[in-house]
Amino acid sequence: MYCIPRLQNLKEAFEKKYGEAPLFYAQAPGRVNLIGEHIDYCGYAVLPMAIEQSILAAVTVNDSKKIHLANTDPKYK
Repeated sequence: MYCIPRLQNLKEAFEKKYGEAPLFYAQAPGRVNLIGEHIDYCGYAVLPMAIEQSILAAVTVNDSKKIHLANTDPKYK
């Protein structure tokens, strides 16, 4: 689950970059694979499990027919 400061920081960064508020937010949990039901690329069995870390995205729609992605962490381009 995301924390309020994280969401607020994302909202502010989005508004600064794109000049408008996000239309909606989406969150996807991080995951790790433990030994289990799924087969990984090397042929070993793994069991996906959600972890606390996640991706939080702010989204809006325009008429450009293009997808623009940006990261709020300056250490990643």
